[in-house]
Amino acid sequence: MKEGQNQTNPITSAGRAGLREGEISELTIIAPLKEGGADRLREKLKKSASRQAETMARIATVHDMRFVIFDNDTRLLFATAYDGDWDSYINDFGTEIPDLLNNMFNELVDFPGIESAEAKDYIAKYQVTASGWYSAYPDATVRDIWRGQRIVKSWNDLLDASQS
Repeated sequence: MKEGQNQTNPITSAGRAGLREGEISELTIIAPLKEGGADRLREKLKKSASRQAETMARIATVHDMRFVIFDNDTRLLFATAYDGDWDSYINDFGTEIPDLLNNMFNELVDFPGIESAEAKDYIAKYQVTASGWYSAYPDATVRDIWRGQRIVKSWNDLLDASQS
């Protein structure tokens, strides 16, 4: 770790669990699935796979996310890394992609829906802080990374054009 770089620390905003390193935070949820929910969720994930990048770009703070079904199809581990604080991240899902989130999380036992005033409490109830977590670019937001990619592409295009 570089001198002066933030160490991974628990997020203290509104008492929410999770680790944060620089600009990046992690969220891990382990929640019970409804009867038959594992198979339905697998199908939903397959159907949405081709649209994930486009959908997540609407939020523009998601570094990654994982859905892991385990314990004989009775529980879901949802893990993600994102820019910023917990409340803003959850709000982004509720305002930018509520239908998608509800479609996936409706397979969880008693999920109230992202529009519900109880949604954040539900998520917090099943959230666990990661025991360990690493972020390769803790001070680079998703938008910073996209900008860097555009700069590299432009530079490479310029070099290619000069060699023509």
